[in-house]
Amino acid sequence: MNNTSYWNGNLLGFNYFKIKHYLKLCLYKTLGITLPKLKDQREYWDRRGVSYMDEVFEWGYHDREIFFQNMLIDELRSLDFDSFFEAGCGFGWNVKRVKQEFAGKMVGGLDFSFTQLSSSQKFLAGIDIPVANGDNCAMPFKDNAFDVGFSLGVFMNIHPSRIEDALREMTRVCKKYIIHLEYDQNHTSRSLREQRAFKTNIISHDYKGLYESLGKKVVKFETYHDFGNRYSEFEKTVNTKDTRWEGFEGPEKYIFILVEV
Repeated sequence: MNNTSYWNGNLLGFNYFKIKHYLKLCLYKTLGITLPKLKDQREYWDRRGVSYMDEVFEWGYHDREIFFQNMLIDELRSLDFDSFFEAGCGFGWNVKRVKQEFAGKMVGGLDFSFTQLSSSQKFLAGIDIPVANGDNCAMPFKDNAFDVGFSLGVFMNIHPSRIEDALREMTRVCKKYIIHLEYDQNHTSRSLREQRAFKTNIISHDYKGLYESLGKKVVKFETYHDFGNRYSEFEKTVNTKDTRWEGFEGPEKYIFILVEV
């Protein structure tokens, strides 16, 4: 079975990945069982990366997720920087926007999924944005390679046993600032915490506590309590339907953190 057939294949009309999702949900709801978090998600994202770019643009996800991308752009406008990279750049959606908004800056990306990077060749065609294949826990970059490093919903895929390695790499590679929009179950709604409890690919981390334990200064820390009203107003301007099979989870799925390196 190849990657495409696994992700898009079906059994009696149901996608394989949806079947696995509902089996995990059933175990959790009926028996209170949660399966171990994935220790390595490279295979998961190589499979999902086959169709991920299409999912983003065809299911109404892009039109809602862009709110968080706008948060990044607004923050970057207030910072002094000449270079930027995204850890877990996927097919290049965020780095393309950063390059468009800050044309004179050096912009790059890193991802461990070959299928995502393959999609990026099409999405970033004709734009000077180098992207590298590599692990966020062992980045193929020299010290202080970039002024600003960023992730959006990526470090929540890193196992607890490796998250500190990833954050140390961010502090090594970034010269000035680190920005994350990531999942922290201690700063989310009860309903979303319940929705995500059984998922083996989504992992919560205490980013503020971890960076402070590394001796880094947290300059800004915001939760959906801070930007939830802004999201509600933004959502009123969205004209497309949300057709994702799980639905869009809203502003409570991320915290926003700015770290001074």
